[in-house]
Amino acid sequence: MTKWILILIFGLGGAVIGLVTSLLTPPKYTAKLSFALVEKSAGGGGLADLASSFGLSSMLGGGSSGAFSGDNLLEIMQSPHTIQQTLLSPVVYQGKKQNLVEVYIQFNELRKGWEKNENNKELQTLSYPIEQKRESFTRTQDSVLNSIYDKIIKSNALTIARKDKKLSFVNVSFTSKDEVFSKLFEEKLMEVTYGFYKETRTAQSRANINMMQAKADSIRRLYESSLYRSAGYSQVNINQALAFAAVPKLKQEYNSQLYATVYTEVLKNLETLKLDMARETPIVQIIDTPRFPLEKERLGKAKAMVTGGILGGGLIVFYLLGAMFLKSALKE
Repeated sequence: MTKWILILIFGLGGAVIGLVTSLLTPPKYTAKLSFALVEKSAGGGGLADLASSFGLSSMLGGGSSGAFSGDNLLEIMQSPHTIQQTLLSPVVYQGKKQNLVEVYIQFNELRKGWEKNENNKELQTLSYPIEQKRESFTRTQDSVLNSIYDKIIKSNALTIARKDKKLSFVNVSFTSKDEVFSKLFEEKLMEVTYGFYKETRTAQSRANINMMQAKADSIRRLYESSLYRSAGYSQVNINQALAFAAVPKLKQEYNSQLYATVYTEVLKNLETLKLDMARETPIVQIIDTPRFPLEKERLGKAKAMVTGGILGGGLIVFYLLGAMFLKSALKE
């Protein structure tokens, strides 16, 4: 009978602990977003012909989309580069413009622990100013940023998955103790990912456009210079005895016509490159975006009490059984 009373007491104690835990545990807010990635291809046509004329056909073969094929995009969204860039993105939080990492530090009250750290004085005044370049980060700044990334990944706060492998829809969810942070983080994560994707996907096209633009500018300068020289020669006093003086003027007029023709063709090819890059640029179609109020998850009182009661009762039962077996073994 005494053992049953002991089990009851421990069960009730566990239930009380569960209730207190439920009351003290802050709720978690989950932001959910879904999107579809629309891939486009520039194809051959004018771009391929133009590239081959400049010896660049091999550079255009295959493109740069391989890194984003299949489920690679999902891995990139969870990579240290993407998440850390997201944390270093400026947002307006409670009326103040600051980086997301500062918001994370604030609502997790990390600075309270840092203030007591005597081994690293830098932690006591650590901050992430918006204007600071990543290259100038100190070892401590990098270390804290890496630890925050590890915590986000290991706690499964961020989940990214395709609902169906046959579909292009991707579901993204992020959970934290701060409702505003959850929403801002997920929106910035999508923004950083798409920016990186677009930059990589169109890198070769932009390089080709820059090269063609430089050629166009060079030819335009030659054309304008030729026009000025031709105008200068037209002022020469030409007569029958000095007919040869017209030769330089005729050359400049010929050069001007040649430059004008070449410049026109280069401009046409430049526009072709720009159109091809526009067709090559991928589109991210946002299907669902996080909106307030976010989904709220809290440890229910009843669930916490039942779980605590079972754990408390279970522990004392295992203890009593262990004591009984140990006592029996010692007698033998």
